[in-house]
This record gives sequence, C-alpha cells and structure tokens, in this order.
Amino acid sequence: MTDRSLRVLQVIDTFAYGGAERLLATLNGVAPDLGLHMSAASLAPPTPERSLSFPVLQDAGLDPSYIGVRLMRQRNAVPLIAKKIRESRADVVHAHLGTSSVLVPLAARLAGVPVLSTLHHLPAPGRPLPARTKEKLAIRSAGRGHSLIFVSEAARAAAERIHGSPRPSWRVLHNGVDLSAYRPPADGVPEPLPADLGVTGDGPVVTIVAALRKPKGHEVALRAWPSVRERVPGATLLIVGDGEHRATLESLAGEGVVFAGSRDDVPAILRGSTLALLPSLTEALPTAVIEAAATGLTAVATTVGGTPEIVDHGRTGLLVAPGDDAALGDAVVELLTDHARRAELGGAARRLAEDRFDLRRWAGRLADLYDDALAARTAAGSRRMRVQRLRSAGVADRTTADL
Repeated sequence: MTDRSLRVLQVIDTFAYGGAERLLATLNGVAPDLGLHMSAASLAPPTPERSLSFPVLQDAGLDPSYIGVRLMRQRNAVPLIAKKIRESRADVVHAHLGTSSVLVPLAARLAGVPVLSTLHHLPAPGRPLPARTKEKLAIRSAGRGHSLIFVSEAARAAAERIHGSPRPSWRVLHNGVDLSAYRPPADGVPEPLPADLGVTGDGPVVTIVAALRKPKGHEVALRAWPSVRERVPGATLLIVGDGEHRATLESLAGEGVVFAGSRDDVPAILRGSTLALLPSLTEALPTAVIEAAATGLTAVATTVGGTPEIVDHGRTGLLVAPGDDAALGDAVVELLTDHARRAELGGAARRLAEDRFDLRRWAGRLADLYDDALAARTAAGSRRMRVQRLRSAGVADRTTADL
C-alpha cells in the first residue's frame, strides 16, 4: 500500500473494442493499491461500435462516461474536455490514442491540470495526409505535456525518424498485463474452451485476439488457413474480437474458422488454445501477444513495430513478414506439429512476460510519472508566485531562471 492519493482521469478516443481500452480496465485492477482513483471518459459520443468496451470498463469500476466530441476540429471540443476535467476533480489527466493526444493537453492546460499522453500506435511514413497530420499534431501537442509515452522502443524510434528530434518529455513504457489472471494451464495442457464458443472437435485451436480492423491483418490468416487445414486436419482458427471489419472477414472465411465476437473471458480462451496468432500489418506493442505470453502460449506474429520486443524469434515464438500468408501458414503448421518445441517456446514466453511485462511494475512506473507531473506543476506554481511577489516589490528584472 501507499500514502499516495491521486484522482486520475483517463481520456480515450472511443470505447471501441481494442487493446488500449482493455489496458485501462486491467490497470484499474491494481490502481487502488497504488493510491490511484481512476475514471474513464470517451471523447466520442456513444454509438454501438464505439461502446463495445463500455461494459468492460464499467465492470472494472472506471465509471465510464462520454464527452461528446464528434470531430477533432469541432469548435467547442477543447472547452468541452476542459469542463469534463474540472468536473472530475482530477489531479492528473492521461490521454490515450491520437485525437485525445491532440486535444486533451490543450484542455488540461485550460483547466490547470497536469497531463500525460500515450500513443498506442506505430508512426509510419506514407500514411494518408489526414492521418499524418493528426499524428504530427498529437506528437507536438502531447510532447508539450509532462510526458508523451510510447509503448515500445520501435514506436519512439519511428516517431523520431518521421517527426524529428525527441523532446525531453518523451518516454518509453511497455504496457503490462496481470500475470495472475493470465496464468498458464496446469502441466501445460490446454483447458476446455468455454462451451458457448462453438468450437467442436478435438483438433488444435489457433487463436487471434484483436479488434476486427484492417491493420490487424486477419485477411492474411484467412488466406493461409486452407493450407493449414490441409496439413493439420481438424485445426480451428478462433477469431476473438469485434469491429467494423467483421462482415468482410466473415465473407472470406472458410471451413474451420470460428468468430467469437467481443469476449470478457480472454484468459480462459487462451488457456484453452494451442497457439496464438497475430498477423498484423502494423503494431506499436500488441497487448494480445503479451497476454498470450503470460499464459505460456507461444505465438506466430509479424515483424512489425514493437512485436519483436515481445516475440523473440526462435526463442519465445516465430516471426514472419507482414502480408506473407504462405510464410505465416508454414510457421503455424511448424508449431502445431511440434508439441515439444511449442512447449519450450511457451515456457520462454511466460518467463519473458514475467521479466518485462508485469502489470504491477508497469502501473508503479506510471504512478511515479503521475507523481512527477503533479510535483512539476506544484513547483511551477511556486515559481510563478515568487515572480509575482518580486514584481510587486519592484524587482522587475528578476526572471524565473534566477529562482
């Protein structure tokens, strides 16, 4: 326990289904032990697709709410967010994702509250102009707050390559997961999957946990799956998650593919799986692969962004080039047909998760950043008061640098 007591408002672009949303719910599980009292707000107003994580955040005790910002260029966006910050009585506000990282630092300054921002994506060249502009604005705006957090070394390095020299506020902080919730199954034997998933037969189960969005690369896995089924009869591809791309993916799916939708029992699903798969085309640091590693489940993933910071090729899993369905299928078959190697890699993945991605260690470092942000604001306020007193006393040539 700690004598810290901080109110933290977490502001995120939407409550859609995604890793950043699940991370907030996970973080709140240990926040009280660190003296953090958290709430969550979505910038965007509620829609069915943008509210898929609302029940998860509500169950986690985050008291989720909506600010109602429809567009980044909305004229009253910053005042609306500032109003929410004041109403929350937050000591610190933490923005997540691109639009929040642009607008929330401006609103926090208006509200007089210190702000941190986390970018959960991988900066990349050649993106469409609107996305490139928003990313540039986010990095500039968030970089003027107390901390701009990148979730992987790869993301920080990409931001430096594309947007120039880093500011002193830039930090790298790997996300963490609850290692007790994502425990390996006893004796390494997969547990029975939840019956309502509809997975039949006793063949191996390869599980993708990801929002159903194009950058997650589900199409690559679906193209590879017929070849996997030819070589490993009875194998099932279990797709866990939801999103705007679901109808398209379902139209592409063949035999042995099961869509589970959004689930709140991911740890149990991973404990019942044979292999984790993430065919992403871009990633900053995929939470799903960390969760798989914590479960002692080896993964086949792609060589994008921060994924190699989780999957050490040949030691904790296998990596393939993004978009290469043949290589992906071969890697899946290689591990499905070699139980001993799969077990060896899974054990190493769990050890890496313990060393690098423990939830309490991550949350503790985040709490320290909150403390630092509040202390910096208090110190800045004290300096301003001293300057005002000096000016009142007629000492006009003193500057804050002298103090």
